[in-house]
Amino acid sequence: MKDYRILIILALTAVCIVFLIPTVTGFEAKWYPAQPINLGLDLQGGMHVVLHVDVEKAISDEYGHLAQSNIPEVFKDKNLAFEKAVVSSDGKKLTIQFAGENDRASAQQFLTAEWTRFKVTTEEAEGKPALALTLSDDEVKYLRDNALKQARETINNRVDEFNVREPEIYTQGKDQIVVRLPGVVDPGRAKKLIGRTAALEFKLVTGEATFAPTKEALLAKFNGKIPDGYDIYPNKDSRTGQDAFYVMRKTPDLSGAYLTDARVGYDQYQNPAVDFTFNEEGAAKFAAITGANIDKQLAILLDGVVYSAPVIRSRISNRGQITGEFSREDALDLAIVLRAGALPVPVRIDEERTVGATLGTDSIHKGVISFIVGGIAVILFMAVYYRKIGFSADLALILNVLMILAGLSMFGATLTMPGIAGIILTIGMAVDANVIIDERVREELRNGKTPTAAVRTGYDRALWTILDSNITTLVAAVVLYQFGTGPIKGFAVTLTIGLISSVFTSIVVTRVIAERLAKTSKDYLSI
Repeated sequence: MKDYRILIILALTAVCIVFLIPTVTGFEAKWYPAQPINLGLDLQGGMHVVLHVDVEKAISDEYGHLAQSNIPEVFKDKNLAFEKAVVSSDGKKLTIQFAGENDRASAQQFLTAEWTRFKVTTEEAEGKPALALTLSDDEVKYLRDNALKQARETINNRVDEFNVREPEIYTQGKDQIVVRLPGVVDPGRAKKLIGRTAALEFKLVTGEATFAPTKEALLAKFNGKIPDGYDIYPNKDSRTGQDAFYVMRKTPDLSGAYLTDARVGYDQYQNPAVDFTFNEEGAAKFAAITGANIDKQLAILLDGVVYSAPVIRSRISNRGQITGEFSREDALDLAIVLRAGALPVPVRIDEERTVGATLGTDSIHKGVISFIVGGIAVILFMAVYYRKIGFSADLALILNVLMILAGLSMFGATLTMPGIAGIILTIGMAVDANVIIDERVREELRNGKTPTAAVRTGYDRALWTILDSNITTLVAAVVLYQFGTGPIKGFAVTLTIGLISSVFTSIVVTRVIAERLAKTSKDYLSI
C-alpha cells in the first residue's frame, strides 16, 4: 500500500509538471495536452463593459409586428373588417379602429377567445369604435427575459468570432449584460463590435416621391406628414458624400434573419465590401422579391441607415453585397456581426472600464510578492516549530501549490486577483490541517507511544476533523461558484481546487513522509 502511495504521489507530481510547462516556459502546441494558465482581466489588462439592454423595445416591437403583419393577415383570413391598427406612442398598447360597432363586436369575440395572451378592452379612437390590446404581465415578462437572453447569446457569438481568449459574458439584473474581455488591445473596435445592433433589412423603394436630398424636402412631398406604416430613413452616398433620405415601409420586405454567411469581398471599384448568402428559404423570398420588381430600387439598410439602393436588373436568388465607405477592418467587423446575428433590441454602454497591461503586470507582481512572502513565513514556521515533521508539511505545501496551478491549466480556468487570494487562503488551510495532525502526533508521543504508533494514531484521529472543516468550506465554495459572477467565480474555482489538493497532501503525502521518518527514528521523532 505504501509503495502504491509513493507511486501515486510521483505520478501526480509528473502530471503537474507537464501541465505547468506551457505556463512557465510559454511553450504552446496543438498536440500538447496543456495550455498556459489563462489570466483574468485584472492581471493581463483588457476591458470591462456593462451594457444596458432596451428590453422595453421588445414589447413595442411585438405590438408593431402585430399591427403591420399579424392583424391584417389574421383579420383577412377570418373575414373580420377593420380600418387601421396603431401602436401607442409609449409602445405599450395596440389600438384597432373599426368603421362600426358590429365590426368591433365580431373582432372582440374572436380576439377574446383566441388571443388569450392579450387583455382586450373597448374604447373610442378618433370618434370611432376601437379595441385596445395589451399584453398580459406573464407575456411582458417573457418578452423582456427573452430579449435579454437573446442579446447575451448574440454578443457571445460575436466575441467568439473576435477570438478573445476566456471572455466573461453574463446577465446582471433585469436589463444589463456584463462583458469582460481580457487582453483586448483595441477597446474602441471591441465596443463597436459588441454594441452594434446589426439589423439588416431589404426594402423596396416605390416611386420618386419617396426620395429627396433633405428631410424637409421629403416631408414637403407628403404635406408634412408621413403615411401610417412608413418612416424616413437616412442614406449616405459613399461616392458623393451627400446625405439623402428615403420614405419606406417600416416592415421590411426581407430581413437578415435568413443569412447563413457573410464574408469580406470587393465591389466593382475594388473597395472592401461585404458579401452575404441566404439560406434556402431566404433565397426563395429574395428571388421572388427581385423577380417581381425588376427595374425598381431595392434598398439595403443596416441599423436603419440605407447603405445602398441599387436598381434590380434581373432576378437574384441567394447572394448579395453590401457596399459603402468601408475599410477592410470595418468590412470584417460587419461580416462578424452579420454572421453572429442582429441584436433583438438596441443596447447602450452604461459603464466602461479599461485595464491597461501595465496595471495588470503590477497586479501580478504584487500578488506574487504576497504569495512568496506568505509562503516563506509559513515554511519557516513549520520547519522551526515542528522540525522534521514540519519539513514534510513544507514539501506537501509546495506540491499543493503545484497541484492548484496545474488544476487551473487542466480545466482551462482563469486566474484572477481573487483567485490568487484563494490560493493564499488554501495554503493557510493546508497549514492548519498539518498543525492539527502534528499536535495530535505530539500528544501521542507524550502519552508514551512509539514514533510509528504515534504517527498512525495521530493521523487517524485528525482525519475526520480535517475532512469536516474542508468539506464545510468546499460547500461554501460551490455556492460561490453557482451564484457568483466574474472574479467571485475565479475565487471559488481556485479555492475548490486548493481544498481538494490540500486534503490530499495533508492526509496522504505528509503521512507517507512521517511514517518513513518514524521508522528511521525508532525511539525518538523530531517534532
